[in-house]
Amino acid sequence: MKKWLELSLTLGCAFLISNSAFCSTHKDKQSLDCIIAVVNKTIITKSELNEAIDRIQRQLLASHMPIPPENILRKQVLDQLINRKLQLDLAEQAGIHVAKAEVTKAINTVAQKNRIPIDKLYAAVAEQGLNEEEYRKEIHDEMTINHIEQQMMGGKIFVSPQEVDEFMHSPAWLSYNGKEYHLENILIALPEKPTPKDIAEAKARAERVLMKLHQGVSFHEAAIAESSDSKALQGGDLGWRKLPEIPSAFSTRLIEMKEHDVAGPIQTPNGFHIIHVVGIRNVGMQGNQEEQRKQVQALLYQRKYEEALQTWITKLRSESFINIHPEKCQ
Repeated sequence: MKKWLELSLTLGCAFLISNSAFCSTHKDKQSLDCIIAVVNKTIITKSELNEAIDRIQRQLLASHMPIPPENILRKQVLDQLINRKLQLDLAEQAGIHVAKAEVTKAINTVAQKNRIPIDKLYAAVAEQGLNEEEYRKEIHDEMTINHIEQQMMGGKIFVSPQEVDEFMHSPAWLSYNGKEYHLENILIALPEKPTPKDIAEAKARAERVLMKLHQGVSFHEAAIAESSDSKALQGGDLGWRKLPEIPSAFSTRLIEMKEHDVAGPIQTPNGFHIIHVVGIRNVGMQGNQEEQRKQVQALLYQRKYEEALQTWITKLRSESFINIHPEKCQ
């Protein structure tokens, strides 16, 4: 199920705010609203950031997850708002338009999936701080971002029959194809074209994080504080995954690990990863050989897609003008 069809909302809602030097005149905001960040030709205001923080706090409480310290939460939410703003701006430039009827259909699908009527769905999201109009805007933006991601990457990702063959004949798959792994991940990201200094600094930072974990800091807290991954605010939780979904750089280490083991730093083109095995379960493979091949192909595609997404966002940020100045909002 695509991310915009989940009842549990993603971070924040993007608001249409007119650009100015250091204040916003948005009608339902204060006449003077301090600017936290300038992202290309658009802005993120203090009130927008505060609303996003309040919303994610409600979501964490509803999920019975601990709320991180204010300074860490603020940094992570702002970072994700910037990524969101960049993707929405790019979608606008690309002429992507999501019709009201598409949004309505998506919301109906959410309600059907959760087996509740529409009015109860709106009541549920109201508890997370969104009224009906804001929720529709949230779904609209998630669909827009999904479209731009598909446009930028979907047609460029291909899994060949040879890749499927090679994976299904690999020692890891032959030995562990009946298992699923519940993983948590911390990513210390690298820029798009890292210098030797960038790589050395990122590795050193990852090693410091790993040392903190060995000293007793919880993986969840470390992920929230340190990770650049989109799952940082969820403690780096990647959920249950089969081997083809897991980055190939992890798989060799993973099959040697037990529940609760931590490994890293593991270098990939995107940066240095630290992984935590929360759980392992036997699920077996369903279907005949051809059906299994289709499953593996789909999972390999998903792996490539996620890796390409992280690379694309890093590239998008490197090519954009991003000016963060929280000191002006003290």
